[in-house]
Amino acid sequence: MSFVTRTLTDQNDDGDVDRFNGDAIGGVDISASYPGDTVTISVVGVGNVTYTGITFYLADGGRVFTPTDGQVLQNGTFVGSTFELPQGPLDVGGLGPPCFVAGTLIETEDGPVAVEDIKVGQNVRTADHGLQPVRWHGSWRVVGHGTHAPIRFATGAIGNARPLLLSPQHMVLLSGWRAELLFGEDEVLVAACHLVNHDTIARAPARDVVYHHLMFETHEVIFSQGVPTESFCPGSYILGDDDVRAEIEALMPEQFCDVAGEWHTARPVVGRAEATVLCGDRWVGAGPNMGARA
Repeated sequence: MSFVTRTLTDQNDDGDVDRFNGDAIGGVDISASYPGDTVTISVVGVGNVTYTGITFYLADGGRVFTPTDGQVLQNGTFVGSTFELPQGPLDVGGLGPPCFVAGTLIETEDGPVAVEDIKVGQNVRTADHGLQPVRWHGSWRVVGHGTHAPIRFATGAIGNARPLLLSPQHMVLLSGWRAELLFGEDEVLVAACHLVNHDTIARAPARDVVYHHLMFETHEVIFSQGVPTESFCPGSYILGDDDVRAEIEALMPEQFCDVAGEWHTARPVVGRAEATVLCGDRWVGAGPNMGARA
């Protein structure tokens, strides 16, 4: 199986893409949509990867599946799939790229630096590969409420030394005995929106918000407000923007060929259901055996 890029049209800009109001994919009207479907593929060098997302049935008889669990699509061999019967919409906020909110301190060769001040070529500390230069730095300003409202981690919620604001799909690294017992992994990545407990981790609506992306040669775990979090990993949702695609291609020509399909996440990714089990009944803070690990 290979991923492709398609344009989603939310005809009335209500934040939902479904069979109503003339919504379309690739210019073809949507006739039905089923959230909660899964697709499992075998990826060379990785093994089986299961994506949870939504399947669209189109007026021309075509079908399109897109993940909504924060994972990056990769090329692979089809293994299997499951389906859900109730129809429902796609919340477009679930497709947003992972980003840091302006003001977030990133650990660099020169110490903590606000993300908006980090330059291309500046060395940033990574968990796996020491100091690595930033290859691309992008930013975007959006309305800061609804599906784009940032997720706020209160001081200490996941071991962070200061309040941390991330986009809903930005993934943080968690570790501990539950991760090893349930998934056979010492560390996993979980999207910020899957950790919301409406107390120490909650949505923080704002009038508007500026999100920043930092990209390296590979997907990295970097440190923001002292917490291990992911760097930007290009996927079809962002490479569908011609301007962004051209900019990344100019900066990284050798790595760009099929870039989204060739990149692998720095750690296994778990979805909402797995995150609930991983974190217990209620996420109240990072202890010595469960949380962000530097």
